[in-house]
Amino acid sequence: MAELPDADETLVSSSPTIEPSSKRVATLVVVRGSDLGRHFPLRRNRVVLGRGDTADVLLQSKQISRAHAAIEGLRLGNEMVYRLSDLASTNHLFVNGQQVEAHLLADGDKIQLGDVLLKFELHDAIDSKFHTEIRNRIRYDELTGLLAYDSFRAALEWELERYASAAKGCAVVMMDLDDFKRCNDTYGHLAGSFVLAGVGEVIRANVRHFDVASRYGGEEFVAYLPETEAREALLAADRLRHVIEEKVFLHQERIIRITISMGISHFPQDGPGLEELIHVADERLYRAKREGKNRVYGGD
Repeated sequence: MAELPDADETLVSSSPTIEPSSKRVATLVVVRGSDLGRHFPLRRNRVVLGRGDTADVLLQSKQISRAHAAIEGLRLGNEMVYRLSDLASTNHLFVNGQQVEAHLLADGDKIQLGDVLLKFELHDAIDSKFHTEIRNRIRYDELTGLLAYDSFRAALEWELERYASAAKGCAVVMMDLDDFKRCNDTYGHLAGSFVLAGVGEVIRANVRHFDVASRYGGEEFVAYLPETEAREALLAADRLRHVIEEKVFLHQERIIRITISMGISHFPQDGPGLEELIHVADERLYRAKREGKNRVYGGD
């Protein structure tokens, strides 16, 4: 890491805003967390990150301190640099997986505060337009509260193209409720909708904050688990399968139980892009169905 400059000697100016000579603007992009896709241009000398009302970059997570970290814009010669500092946070500050007290940021650095992950980028106008379009495309399924599938696709494509970890990769999990038609036929479509909403709630409660889940369509769901090895994904999916199996859905004083089957693919070994990963995970899902349902299949 480069030697950190002395803030007292190198602050850009006493002005509250930064006017870089370059057209590239330093920006934080939320790559995992409830504000997925949101970007924060760093246009002030000093920006505080936290969940408190006075934070410049407001991040809604209980794992983040009210004033968690700060970024200062500094000038070294003709170049702008940005220094990240921990503000004595409870859960500490991490850059590229390593805990830091202070760090001179480089383009592409990943900053973790609690369970929110941001990426530091130097954006030009094209980058800014790209992130605005991503943010505008994010929608949610009204019944389940999960991402709508078109938004999920955008988020996963973004993950694969720009943020996937070379070390652990990314897992895709396809899920399908077992014998859901029989549930509808037995209890009625209102009960079926009640179960779908309940399953959505279970999925939201049992994935990590930075995992992304979606309703794929009908009684099918899909999720991607970033920074996750294949074995870790299999264990996580099976835990979720067990929670759904044990869940009691009580609708109009009738007890309804449901099980779910899952198939898992893993980036990069199962494919370089979204379509390949969805296809492989879907094939494995239906193998799980053929082999008896209520199970997870992650490949040989």
